[in-house]
Amino acid sequence: MEHNLEETKDYFSFATEQIFGNLESIVTDDSVDRLEIRLGVLQIIDGLSYLHNSAKMLHGNLTPDAIYVTAIKTWKIGGFSFSVNAKEPNCFPCYPWTKKLPPCLQPDLDFLAPENLAQGQSTVTSAADVFSLGVLICWIYAGGKRLIDAKNNLETYHIIVNQLDAALQCISNELGPNLKDSLSKVLSLDVVQRPAVQLLTLIKHFDDPALSALRQLDDISQMFDPSHKSHFLSHTLNQAIPNIPESIWFNRVLPRFNEQLWEQPDLYYFITKPLFHILEHCESHNIHKMKPWIRKLMENAAHNKLLRAFILENMSALFRRLSDEFVEDKCLDVIILSLKSDDTSLQSSAVRGLPHVAEYLPISFITKKLLPTIMNLPPYLQDNVPRQLDLLAALAALSDRCDVANVALLFGCISLCNSTHSVIVHAKSRIAQRLVMRDPNRLKDAQLMCVHLLNPLVTGLACDDLSKFSCAHFDDIMSSVRILLEILEQRRYEMEDRQEHKQSNHHLGLNRLGNRRVSMSSTNLPRVMISAARPSFSSDSRKMSFLSADGRLEDRGSRRESRDSRGSLESDMSIRIGNGSDISDDSCFSSHSAKGRRQSWLDNYGHSVSLEQNTNGFLETTSRNLGDRNSMNFKQRNARASERRARNRSPNAELEPHREHPPARPNSFSNLGHNIVLTYRNLMYNNKDHTYS
Repeated sequence: MEHNLEETKDYFSFATEQIFGNLESIVTDDSVDRLEIRLGVLQIIDGLSYLHNSAKMLHGNLTPDAIYVTAIKTWKIGGFSFSVNAKEPNCFPCYPWTKKLPPCLQPDLDFLAPENLAQGQSTVTSAADVFSLGVLICWIYAGGKRLIDAKNNLETYHIIVNQLDAALQCISNELGPNLKDSLSKVLSLDVVQRPAVQLLTLIKHFDDPALSALRQLDDISQMFDPSHKSHFLSHTLNQAIPNIPESIWFNRVLPRFNEQLWEQPDLYYFITKPLFHILEHCESHNIHKMKPWIRKLMENAAHNKLLRAFILENMSALFRRLSDEFVEDKCLDVIILSLKSDDTSLQSSAVRGLPHVAEYLPISFITKKLLPTIMNLPPYLQDNVPRQLDLLAALAALSDRCDVANVALLFGCISLCNSTHSVIVHAKSRIAQRLVMRDPNRLKDAQLMCVHLLNPLVTGLACDDLSKFSCAHFDDIMSSVRILLEILEQRRYEMEDRQEHKQSNHHLGLNRLGNRRVSMSSTNLPRVMISAARPSFSSDSRKMSFLSADGRLEDRGSRRESRDSRGSLESDMSIRIGNGSDISDDSCFSSHSAKGRRQSWLDNYGHSVSLEQNTNGFLETTSRNLGDRNSMNFKQRNARASERRARNRSPNAELEPHREHPPARPNSFSNLGHNIVLTYRNLMYNNKDHTYS
């Protein structure tokens, strides 16, 4: 009751709390969740227990029409038209049901206890309401189907009452085994066997942590101990929230928060976990219902250290799920405020939260506020490896948002992590690979790349504790170094190409012919697989073939686009770090005679062609033309070379381990290399013919 009864000559009036409907309309028209049904039944049991034990009253007509559901989904007992007070302890007067009166002026026959209809019965006990409660529970779980449907006929009523066990069996699937066993006692014709109403709350059917948490939430206003209340909100309720259906989140949990906790800022931190879980997992059409509470939390984050730390570490949910400019602006302010704080725990929370929100941060915020603020963190990072590792993880995520204009500031932040610990070196290696994979054009400034990326990696290779890492980690760092060196070399070539482009074609050809620059061996290439063409800083597509110092035919133009086919620079842009998948590129050599040197160089050229072009026909043809005596040795050398790793010894060194031979290193040639190869092969054919003649 919100307002007392007022009586006039025209009407009676009173005011109650807002009513959503009665049970008759809700159960039959709406689908009610099973957890909500169990909670509602417990509330009816609590109300009936209050009537019997405190008010000393018998309800007398416990039907679906007498159960009201409030706006906050609380089930309450009404309809006291036939209630009576006790004459003596547990003794209530009863009035027989008769055909002489209209049914509307009497209790509902289908929910009456059998003792109310006994001949000469003038009093009943509270067990009569217990029987009515059992029939009502069966009606609720059966979805609005009556267990006793006598249609106001006494003879039919007595027939059905004597067959209640069979009637219960018909709805056993809806009730479940635990509730069915309890109801068989509640609906017993023997009054003595019926349990007291308060004992029904102890049956196993109602033993559920989520159900218990919701009941405590309903009674949270009666929790006067602050520590008990905070523990319930942050632990008990938070653990139960995942097992509570979404409909109850918004029909019962949030209304309780609004009613009991809206004006209690000291409890805001303890409800953040349940609120963020609801925000993270609710349907999109319910997200707007969370905005008032999220705004309330953000307004108080600046004054509550624990609340701010939790928001920093779970901020990604706010960016992903909410579309609220006020909340997003508050999040940006909280990040900067925490990074500038003297509290290291808040700084750590802010740094650890950055990788999860980097993709949502505005570019202007990153370049103008975030990175300059990070540059002021050296006292926080000094000689602390875990903190530096957290910052590198954040910078790796932020690197995807930085372009050429602000990558210098990013490199400066990376250099703040100056520890030589192996995990720091490996983290910087991953950042280097990430930069190259996403957009290598950002590495145009060779000085920045060498100072902030290449130098720490090379220095880190000398760390004593690097041996604690597996070979894969060491190879990963080496691959990053090779990648950066390749980019530097490519930049050098492009600079020379731009200078030579200003000269005439004749001078360009002479300069190329006189250039003795040696190509990088494939053993020095990074062990990575890049499935798109190597990123190029220029659009120069000229191709010029030449013979490298290791005797392989290479292409100067394709060297920029695809320097070595064993690096697998093919289609799609994905990088996979290899674990020892390189193929040896050692040169074969011999010192027996000039013919042997020519043959060894030709053998090595054939081996290089087989590696780069994946063809074996040329090798087999050459081997047959060289004669039966050399054919077997050539095939054996080629098979061994294709199986060795890049760091193994050369074939001749394995055959003669005590002798050292300088490799034959022919000069680099221009695009006449193909003709030279053919000339050597023809020369070998002529020598063979002279021998036979």
